[in-house]
Amino acid sequence: MQSEPVEANHGYLCSNCYTNLRTALQRAPEALQHLREVYVLRAPLDLEGTKPQKKEPPAPFNLDAWQIAEDMWQSLTGEYIPVSWNHQVLYGHAFDKCQEIHQHLNDVVNRKEVIYLMPLVKHTRTALYRYPLQEQPRATLLPCPQCSQRTIYQPPVEFGDSLEVSCHNCSFTIPPEKIEFYANMAERERDANL
Repeated sequence: MQSEPVEANHGYLCSNCYTNLRTALQRAPEALQHLREVYVLRAPLDLEGTKPQKKEPPAPFNLDAWQIAEDMWQSLTGEYIPVSWNHQVLYGHAFDKCQEIHQHLNDVVNRKEVIYLMPLVKHTRTALYRYPLQEQPRATLLPCPQCSQRTIYQPPVEFGDSLEVSCHNCSFTIPPEKIEFYANMAERERDANL
């Protein structure tokens, strides 16, 4: 079944596409920063340009997050993200570019070239779906020490807060300092039963 044609009442875009593009332009800078900051890589230099004092192994490289960030940036600019940019620099440039486009959006949608900007909608949605800006509670494999039912991981609300693992059945909360102990104990029990 074919859908009915939709009227392009915002230049070359229908109302739905226009709204989706505006939303993507508003959310893209934060999504790009998040992909680069959390899931992609750690900058070899800190913000002042000095080398870190501790030698730590690099964070695991997430090719999917990298590709989504690159696709978003190419939709906005037609260029690749410079490797030297950290998450803060990328956010600044993305914010400026999105603001510039947003301020001239009525002119942009009246040019055929708007079609090159439209993939930003899909890429931004994909980024926010696969890598949400806020971590959500989720079930863990660690059984409750009190009743052996499923436990739920509650992410920290603010930076510096402790994570929380609690039972959904009896509401027992595993103290943060005991989580590793209970996890090791559960793993040993599982291995013994195999």
